[in-house]
Amino acid sequence: MRYFRRYLVLIIAVILLFLWPGGVEGPAAWLVRILAVVAAAAIATRWAVAPWKEFEVAASRVQEGDFAARLDDISPGDLALPSRTFNTMAQNLFISLELAHQREQRLMAVLAATDRAILVLDRDGDVVLTSPVTFALFPRFSEKGGVPSLALPGLGQLIEDATQNRETRRKKFEEGERGRGRVFVAQVTPLQNEGAVIYLRDITQEAHLERMKADLVANVSHELRTPLTALTSLSETLADDALPPDRRAYFSQRLEHQITRMKALVDDLLSLSRLEAEEMAPKSERVALSAFCQDLVKSLQPLAESASVTLHVECSGEASVLTDRSLLEMAVRNLVDNGIRYNRPGGRVRLRCIQEDRSINILVEDTGEGIPNQHLTRIFERFYRVDPHRSRERGGTGLGLAIVKHAVNKLGGEVDVQSTVGKGTTFTVKITREQDGSEETAGAAPFAGAAH
Repeated sequence: MRYFRRYLVLIIAVILLFLWPGGVEGPAAWLVRILAVVAAAAIATRWAVAPWKEFEVAASRVQEGDFAARLDDISPGDLALPSRTFNTMAQNLFISLELAHQREQRLMAVLAATDRAILVLDRDGDVVLTSPVTFALFPRFSEKGGVPSLALPGLGQLIEDATQNRETRRKKFEEGERGRGRVFVAQVTPLQNEGAVIYLRDITQEAHLERMKADLVANVSHELRTPLTALTSLSETLADDALPPDRRAYFSQRLEHQITRMKALVDDLLSLSRLEAEEMAPKSERVALSAFCQDLVKSLQPLAESASVTLHVECSGEASVLTDRSLLEMAVRNLVDNGIRYNRPGGRVRLRCIQEDRSINILVEDTGEGIPNQHLTRIFERFYRVDPHRSRERGGTGLGLAIVKHAVNKLGGEVDVQSTVGKGTTFTVKITREQDGSEETAGAAPFAGAAH
């Protein structure tokens, strides 16, 4: 309607100029009429082309990414339907792109939140999308380097197998020589566009725990087999009525020894199980270390006397620490017990307390044969023995130092060992005093005295 009124006014103006050319006569009048017609034609052409120009400008804006472009001034006519169609198309495109952008943002948020490595491959095997944690798990990975830069031997074959068979595939992988010995489980899911999604989860700790459980079962079975075999043999021997009294007493003593050994093994296994239980939280109480150490060595005095080992305590009468008494006793008792069992006749075990600014150090020093350096890094492992035969003969279960490590870890402390072959071994349990709040004087002079 707007363009119709314009054309009507233009035609009327041209007609008036033809009828009355402004008082000009002759050739000049016709010149005026011709100029009016030409001007009117130019104006009409401009009006006719203007909507298409608007169309062109709006289309260019959409092409450049401005999806808010619209043909707002739509008049009835040939361009009315194309204009409405263009506006609808632009609106739908804008909505679709907004939804796609929102989905992309949600996808990136999910990828950023996961602790797994996720890679999306196109049909050519190139990485087109990856989770941020992938770069943390695989420092040498690069999107340009693709799957080979993950350094997981055999992963490429798994991807090829999954994409060719159009089925999800799962497999465990260990890092190559350039890796850190980690274990990953990989899942490859093919996509409809012939690409694939790779999911990688670090299961190193789980695999380590599985190996530890398998080793534990094997070790426990092995440790129990010996006393059970001995018990069977001793029971059969004691069932012989013709056995002399002196031999019966000897075999009864051996039977009791094997039963005690089995009980110690079971007790240590239960202790380890409780220490590893997450629900076992340390309790805090004030422990006077001098009295604690004196009571501990008193309870172990019979064992020391039977082994001809002297026990000594050196601890300040004012020294104390806020900790879990039962866990601390479990750790220190095992260390003193080991110091007695693996000492030499006439040897000595010294239990000392040293106060520092932020910690209490409890030292257990023995004069035994010492531990060779190659064994020091493994002595806290379950069932690890420097001399298996000697350990079993002296009643050791192979779990004492593992209990020490777990108990000290529960207390938030540290345990260290130093040993010299032929001279002895020193274990140091370090308990922090940051939460203690006590005002004990660091480096106070220790109280020395022999255990009773």
